[in-house]
Amino acid sequence: MNKKVLIDIGLTEERAAIIEGGRLVEIHIERIEDDKIVGNIYKGRVINVLPGIEAAFIDIGTEKNAFLHINNEPMDDEISNLKEEEASSSTSLPEKKKVKAGQELIVQVVKEAINPKGARVTTTISLPGRYLVLMPNNNNIGISHRIEGETERERLKKILQQIKIKDMGLIARTAAWGKDLEEILPDLDLLIRLWEKIKNRADRVRAPMLLHEDLSLTYRIIRDLFTEEVEEILINSPLEYENILKFLDSLSLSNLIARVSLYQGEKPIFEQYNIEKEIEKALQKKVWLKCGGYLVIDQTEALTVIDVNTGKFVGKQDMRKTILKTNLQAAEELALQLRLRDIGGIVVVDFIDMDFQEDREKVIKKLEESLKKDKTKTNIVQTTELGLVELTRKRARRDLENMLRTSCPYCGGTGRVLSNETVGNMVLRRLEELCKTTRAEAILLAVHPQVELNLSGPKMLLIKQLEKENRKSIYIVSSKDIHMEKIEVVAVGRLKEVKKIKKMVQKD
Repeated sequence: MNKKVLIDIGLTEERAAIIEGGRLVEIHIERIEDDKIVGNIYKGRVINVLPGIEAAFIDIGTEKNAFLHINNEPMDDEISNLKEEEASSSTSLPEKKKVKAGQELIVQVVKEAINPKGARVTTTISLPGRYLVLMPNNNNIGISHRIEGETERERLKKILQQIKIKDMGLIARTAAWGKDLEEILPDLDLLIRLWEKIKNRADRVRAPMLLHEDLSLTYRIIRDLFTEEVEEILINSPLEYENILKFLDSLSLSNLIARVSLYQGEKPIFEQYNIEKEIEKALQKKVWLKCGGYLVIDQTEALTVIDVNTGKFVGKQDMRKTILKTNLQAAEELALQLRLRDIGGIVVVDFIDMDFQEDREKVIKKLEESLKKDKTKTNIVQTTELGLVELTRKRARRDLENMLRTSCPYCGGTGRVLSNETVGNMVLRRLEELCKTTRAEAILLAVHPQVELNLSGPKMLLIKQLEKENRKSIYIVSSKDIHMEKIEVVAVGRLKEVKKIKKMVQKD
């Protein structure tokens, strides 16, 4: 696979773009001001236990207490993606009756805080290396689900059984494919020494305290994603370029050094490779398909809804083939969009209705195949009676939408504002109220220019009628500084004074 990684080191943030087959498939962003804590290990103190929801709240020294499921499961991708027969969900957490306020626990953050919730933690510690994941509180071994060949899985399983430490679990990561015992052993030695260091620190300090901080974005990319599939890593920072070379050497990966290059172009690296425009596209609701159809992606707090439409595509043959082709392209594209936008939680997909079961099976199969390219675990739960396909995708961090955008100060996040017609009617009601409640000779209102335009038609005749019936002069001026939904009462008083204020407002 033609796979490339572009790393942009800026003044305030690090960004990494993953490109496969010439298309942007993942974007990772880490900012200086962000408190990135996923993967960090803390010594925390239990603040309170809620048996009714089988949860405890843990003080780990962050602004909000962390949330711990008492019956928790391993949450790391390499752990949660293992087949059931290869890794159990056993946990080192004491029984519920033993968990009490004031107790100190070693926990690891598996999901960052997303307002209004605090971070989520687990007591099932996992230390990822290059080829292995060490699980100090677990006694199982397993192979990453992304290694599919049974012969290779059996070979790696024998190696893990040979090197496994008592009362510690091991998982062979995707990068372990094809590696022999001599290449894997140094990784295990490094992880064991790291765990000993964490334990020794935990014995010396009082909770809450940070025991271990995970690598920054650039080095996580090198550790987790720099496999044989990656043809090139391009970075724009000379300093980080040198540090990456040293990091690869420390991991005994000097054979990959030739694939790392320093970008020295005149344009910014993301602009040169058209990544900035791709990020802009990834924030849009509508996504066009090659055939002319399109997806509409609506993200809400509860779930994400994806609607499939034929759009411009009318097909060259019968309707069945037109619909099937659109749905097949949509299945492939939506899998990519989930990965690119890092959408997590519940996803509901409304494919175009298909009358034949054979066609529906083809679309689901295409969707399953496309989802395999995504490292983050995604499950197709079911197809509803209405033909909707339900998915769940693991959420560990803020998605691209929430990372780069904030709620609109106009609409409060709804994406909609009152129409000009609605606000125009509100103006008439407000004028009626003022005419009845004041003896003033004149009234001056200010509105948005689009609302003023709406009032210049038939509604102006009604305003003239109000003037005549109430023997008042009514003036309406516009200002771009006024919110589209707002009506500002500028002046109510004597005619001469209101006219004077009107002139002043129009000059401004």
